[in-house]
Amino acid sequence: MTSESINKTKRPIIHYVIGITFLASVLVVYVFTQPSTKFIDRVARDGHVAETPSRTAEEESSDGNFATLLQKAATDDKIVIITEVNEAFAAPNSMLDLFLESFHNGDNIVHLLDHLIIVAMDQKAFEKCKSVHRHCYLHKQLGSDLSSEKAYLSKDYLDLVWSKVRLWQFILEQGYSFLFTDVDAMWFRNPFRHISVYADLTLATDVFYGNPEDHNNMPNTGLVFAKPTRKNIEVLKYLREARRRFPTTNEQTVYDKIKHELVSKFQLKVQYVSTAYWGNFCQPQKDFSKLSTFHACCRAGLAIKLAHIKSVIEEWKVYKSILRVNLF
Repeated sequence: MTSESINKTKRPIIHYVIGITFLASVLVVYVFTQPSTKFIDRVARDGHVAETPSRTAEEESSDGNFATLLQKAATDDKIVIITEVNEAFAAPNSMLDLFLESFHNGDNIVHLLDHLIIVAMDQKAFEKCKSVHRHCYLHKQLGSDLSSEKAYLSKDYLDLVWSKVRLWQFILEQGYSFLFTDVDAMWFRNPFRHISVYADLTLATDVFYGNPEDHNNMPNTGLVFAKPTRKNIEVLKYLREARRRFPTTNEQTVYDKIKHELVSKFQLKVQYVSTAYWGNFCQPQKDFSKLSTFHACCRAGLAIKLAHIKSVIEEWKVYKSILRVNLF
């Protein structure tokens, strides 16, 4: 075979190789420049999960800031404490001041403040937070003014309480465990000591019937601990979707309505904590030798909550003073 015929034979092969290389290059560029579909579902303007979620640059930046804050506040084993507050609850001598003070008056728990993120629902609450605490985050809602006290089960109230479920999901997706606490739950001792390692989800109770695994216990989402597992992320997604079925109901009641579904569908292991340890006004058990927290639930209105929880705080201080006297 002559050299000319050999060259003619090579040309189609070379063209073929060049063509394949070009197509492969285009495919690589396409794959690696497509936008990621992994993001947190945006809350629609009406408070329901959006059908076709989209992200604005502001929302992307906000989530990025919160992710950075999680990293700063987390313990070595990636646990954060979260609470939410609006202007009404952050006002001088209001609930936020009492909440933070309870860590200082508690039994060796002031160090837990290093791992607390206060989520402010409006600008004034954010400014107050920055004046009294290290880790503050301004959570911008879509179309709602959440600064004032909200009537129970009003639209703004529902937007406020459901917003925390979105944050819970985001925290788990970032790989962190969280202990969420309502700001009207005072801390006296470390509540982590009552959390079992076996449970996927740990909840406070309004009424506790004696068995921490009994789903007939009446749950309270004012204190919630969750691990960053795929199961828990799916559970929170399911909970948020269930709001469509109960549009005029808060997240605690919706959880109570679907808890048996969650256990069956996800094999969810739930621990319900006794009111002897995570106390409240629904089933008050004020044995201060056992209490770790006390929640001002089952009291309607900020003024009434403040008056009643201040009474419990004073009882705690008396209890501690008696202990000190008995030590000498």
